[in-house]
Amino acid sequence: MGEPDKKESRVVHKRRLGIFVVALIVVVLLALAYFFSEGTDDGKLTVVAAVRGYLSVEQKDALTMQLTGYAPDIEEGGAPVTLVTYEFPATGGGDTAKMLGELSGALSEGDADLVLLDSYVYDLLGNDTLFEDLSARYPDDPAVVGRYRYAISGKPFANAEGLEELPTLYFVLRSAESSAVNRNAQTLDDYDVRRHLLDNVANSTPPSSYAAQGLVGSDEEA
Repeated sequence: MGEPDKKESRVVHKRRLGIFVVALIVVVLLALAYFFSEGTDDGKLTVVAAVRGYLSVEQKDALTMQLTGYAPDIEEGGAPVTLVTYEFPATGGGDTAKMLGELSGALSEGDADLVLLDSYVYDLLGNDTLFEDLSARYPDDPAVVGRYRYAISGKPFANAEGLEELPTLYFVLRSAESSAVNRNAQTLDDYDVRRHLLDNVANSTPPSSYAAQGLVGSDEEA
């Protein structure tokens, strides 16, 4: 092969390498754009419930219905709620420590922005830095316990049929400073929807499209 042929071969090789590098950069940029915008949107609104003992099927169904009813309307970013439950201690040979680790992981890195829990699980977690200061969000609201828990007892939300024997539960909201919240635009939107849901519970203002069972019952009694 002559010298001109070698030069031409090197030029072709460099051109192909350049095209490959450009294509790779485009793919990476598209992937980053997807991740930082809509990449995690699965169309679900997850709320976690974590209790000592267990919740009955009726209680889970009623909670899911109320949570869905108090969530923002679809046009405001709302969606039917999926309730994920953790029941302590683990039964059937399950590992309680492992389950606690899964819950802690959901709070620190997963999609557990809004959690219903009892005092037992709250004490098990033992890390207030995970949670938003609700005393600042709802000043002078007697339902705020300490700074981080919001009691649902006495709220119309908890008066729905099926929740009569519900244990004492509190909402906690993941800290807005969490890296899981600030991961991308979608996680920020999801957090805002769950925060709006908690606002609706605190203010007893479910969306107009939903006649909350507890709210109707409270009005009738009044």
